[in-house]
Amino acid sequence: MKTLKDVISLKFKTSESEGVIFHGEGQQGDYITLELKKAKLVLNLNLGSNQLGSIYGHTSVMTGSLLDDHHWHSIIIERHGRNINFTLDRHMHHFRTNGEFDYLDLDYEITFGGMPFSGKPSSNSRKNFKGCMESINYNGNNITDLARRKKLEPSNV
Repeated sequence: MKTLKDVISLKFKTSESEGVIFHGEGQQGDYITLELKKAKLVLNLNLGSNQLGSIYGHTSVMTGSLLDDHHWHSIIIERHGRNINFTLDRHMHHFRTNGEFDYLDLDYEITFGGMPFSGKPSSNSRKNFKGCMESINYNGNNITDLARRKKLEPSNV
């Protein structure tokens, strides 16, 4: 999946201060991860880096606080190329990603609620999300509805 534009939205509530809400990565080194860290939302994104190190695409943005309050919070991530609108509970942060690439090149799997076990040491240190999620939409696809109707391959992480 190589996309120039992405829109991801969902609602969540939790009493946990740590946990991966969603994650996707590609073989070219691109990735997108949204997670709770110390009860704040952290969006990590990389549209690509090069092996020479002259283009470094990793971007990390933090927003919110005390999100482990067991209340519903809404998230919308809108990406057009390197321009990102990151909205938490109607408070929008606009930023531009590092690097020079505009496309997010992911493999065909995006996980919600955690990261798949890859055997990499870094993946073991991240906790899975514990809480409730609803209204999950990814590029016009209602993930919540597809999972309910068993049109997806849900798996336990």
